Amino acid sequence: HYDIGYTRRPQALLLCDAGNATFRVLEARIKREYPQLQLTTLESVRDYEGLARIEQDFVISTVKAGEKNVPVVQVAPFPTQYQLEQLGKLVLVDRTRPYLLDKYFDADHFMVATEPLSQAALFDRICSQLEAEDLVESGFRGSLQERERIVSTMLGDGIALPHSLGLLARRTLVYTVLAPQGIDWGNGESATLVFVLAIAKADYEEAMGLYDLFLALMNEKASRSLLACRDFAAFKALARSAP
Repeated sequence: HYDIGYTRRPQALLLCDAGNATFRVLEARIKREYPQLQLTTLESVRDYEGLARIEQDFVISTVKAGEKNVPVVQVAPFPTQYQLEQLGKLVLVDRTRPYLLDKYFDADHFMVATEPLSQAALFDRICSQLEAEDLVESGFRGSLQERERIVSTMLGDGIALPHSLGLLARRTLVYTVLAPQGIDWGNGESATLVFVLAIAKADYEEAMGLYDLFLALMNEKASRSLLACRDFAAFKALARSAP
């Protein structure tokens, strides 16, 4: 019911100072070869050099350009098939999972439960923090509890995905809880990996891609590895590489 096939499309900055006509021909050629690629165009090398950071995944340039925080691929104004194939190595990388992990997970909303914890105590601790940070609306806590009363949010294999009935977050985030000892989730089930979802209206469609990530973690090997993590950096690295 949740999977709507969200995939993050690759994004590139196209830098070409060869003149407007050549620029448009190059842009059309790349788009024809890789229609899934979202291009942002830039015609000035000086403007490029003035950028502190590149927000796209990589740069395509017809001139020699210094690499900043992302890779740079240099192509001719009329690129060869070989150059287009080299470009494809960057275009065809699946960046959806790293993008979701970078955007919606962070160290401030990560917890390793080393002591026994009830579901109610867990919800109270998380909701109190989110309310103090002004990240959720006032009805989030009650809605989260009501959702759990209606039907359990256990996904299976020790993974629980508690979330509110409505879109009551001011900013979408995932609060990650690792509970090696298990948290009683009712009906004889125990949750060892808990992902509390706080979803804002603006991110609803994109955030649905998170369910694909959670499903990927639903195997015994991934669960064991994640539960062995003791900090957010280790968790994030393993979540990126889980099968």
